[in-house]
Amino acid sequence: MSAQAQMRAMLDQLMGTSRDGDTTRQRIKFSDDRVCKSHRLNCCPHDVLSGTRMDLGECLKVHDLALRADYEIASKEQDFFFELDAMDHLQSFISDCDRRTEVAKKRLA
Repeated sequence: MSAQAQMRAMLDQLMGTSRDGDTTRQRIKFSDDRVCKSHRLNCCPHDVLSGTRMDLGECLKVHDLALRADYEIASKEQDFFFELDAMDHLQSFISDCDRRTEVAKKRLA
């Protein structure tokens, strides 16, 4: 990645995708269903658990720091209730991890 591309990515992360007034550049919005709800809140289990025994692999949804910045800017004006969706998402992963732990304990015994 070139230095210019790295700087562009850092600016997108800080200021969002429409930082220079170019609205045609952004093809996907942060509210799109293809965007990871947990990543918008910086708590995707695929990222958190990577490199551990409970590694879930790559998340199938879009992870873009610029979209997270767009969400943070927009959430100051309006509440989107993405926290509830992310909580449901995280609770399903927690229950799956608990189930795997119980199976491993039974196997160990």
